[in-house]
Amino acid sequence: MCPLMTGDHWQSLRQNLPSTSIRDMVFHTDDHMSDLVIGTYGRGLYVLDDTTPLREIVAKSQEIAAAPVYFFKPGDAIRARVSDNWDQPLNPELPHAPNPPYGAILYYHLDRPPSGEIKLQVLDEQGKLVRTMSSIPPVLPERWPYPEYCVAKGSDLALPTKAGTNRTNWDLRYDDPPAFNFDLENQMNVAPSGFVTPGPHGPQVIPGVYTLKLIVDGRTYTQSVMVRNDPRVGERPKVMADLRAKDKLMLLAYQGAKDFYAGNAEVLAVRQQVASLSGNQLPDDVAKATKDIDVKLVTFGGVVARRGGGGGGGRGRGDVLPPGAIKPFNTLNASFNAIVSTSQVGLDEAPTQAQIDAWEAGCRDYSATVAGWKKMQSEDLVTFNALLSRSRLSPLQVSPSALIDPPRTFKAPAGSAKASVKR
Repeated sequence: MCPLMTGDHWQSLRQNLPSTSIRDMVFHTDDHMSDLVIGTYGRGLYVLDDTTPLREIVAKSQEIAAAPVYFFKPGDAIRARVSDNWDQPLNPELPHAPNPPYGAILYYHLDRPPSGEIKLQVLDEQGKLVRTMSSIPPVLPERWPYPEYCVAKGSDLALPTKAGTNRTNWDLRYDDPPAFNFDLENQMNVAPSGFVTPGPHGPQVIPGVYTLKLIVDGRTYTQSVMVRNDPRVGERPKVMADLRAKDKLMLLAYQGAKDFYAGNAEVLAVRQQVASLSGNQLPDDVAKATKDIDVKLVTFGGVVARRGGGGGGGRGRGDVLPPGAIKPFNTLNASFNAIVSTSQVGLDEAPTQAQIDAWEAGCRDYSATVAGWKKMQSEDLVTFNALLSRSRLSPLQVSPSALIDPPRTFKAPAGSAKASVKR
C-alpha cells in the first residue's frame, strides 16, 4: 500500500501481483536505480520498476491533485549499449516478463485529456534540441514481412494523453535522421517485442544533464534528467574523453546525413519540374534536352524515400559507381547513416580509425557532389531554361543551393576531451 495525504488515505500497489504471502522485500538502489523487489512464498520474484514517482506522490499528493498538469521529477537514466546480436524479440508463446523501458522513464499527471497535441522536447546542456516526441502517432509502414507482435504500431510510440498519471520513456537517442532506405531487420535485436521500429536511428547521447520540456495546451512544464553511463564502464576522465570524441564524430555524421537529405530535396524539386515537362508535347530539340537534363540530374539523386531498397527514381545504394564518379546525395545519406548505426558497437570507446576514415571520405565525396551540383545549376540548368524561354515555355524554378562545404578532417587528441575539426 502507498500512503497519500500523510497517511489519511492509502492506495493499493498490488497491480498484477497475486494474492500471496510476501516473505522478502528490498529497495534496489544500487547503480542509481530505485526499484522495489519482493519475493513471495511460492518463490516468485516481482519488481516494481522505478519508485521515484511514488515518493513524490506521497510528499506532494495535494499539489499533484490540484494541478492541471504535473510533470514528475525523473530518476537517473542509465546509458548502455543495446544488443547487437542477430536475434529477434521473444514470441508471445514463450513465458517471459518485459524489462522496464530503456532510458529515462518519465511520468506526468493530467487532470483531463488535453485539447490538442502534447509535445515532449529534450535539450542538451547547451540548449540544443535533441529529441521531440508527440502524442500524434508517427506514420509507419502498414505491413512488414515480420510477425506483427514484433513491430511497433504508431499508437505505441505516441505520448499517452489519458486523464491521470501517464508514463513514457525517452530512449536517450537523438531524433531519427532522414533516410531513403528504412531497415527493420537489423533493428530486431535492439528493442523489446512489440516496440521494434525501422532504422536508421539517431545516436545515443553521452552522460550529462538534459532538460525536459512537456508542452500541454500551450503551457510548458520543465524538468531535468541526469543521464549516467553504464556503471560497469563508469565515467572516469579517460572514458568521458573517449565518449566526447565519439559523440563529436557521430553528430558530424548525423548532421551530414541531414545535409545530404536536403541536397537530394533540391535535386528532386528540379526533377519533378522536368518530369512535368516530359508529359507535354514538346518540340524535338526541347524534348531531347529535357531527357538529357534529367539524365544529368539523376547523377545527383533527386529520389523519393521509400521502404527498403534504393530510393525510387534514381541510383540506389547498391549501385557500383566508377572511380571518380559523382556520388548522389541519397547514396551519401546512406553511408553517413551507416556510420551512426555502427556507433552502437564500441559505444563507450573512442571512434575507430575506420569510422574516422569513412567520415572523412564521405566529406570529400560530398564536397565533390556539392561542387558539381552548383556547377550544374549555374551552367546546364541556365542553358536549359534559356532554351525553354526561346520555345515560349515556362523556365524551371531553381533556387540557389543552400548547401555548404563540410569539414573534412577529424582530429581527437589522445586522452583529450576536446575534438577539433578542420576544413
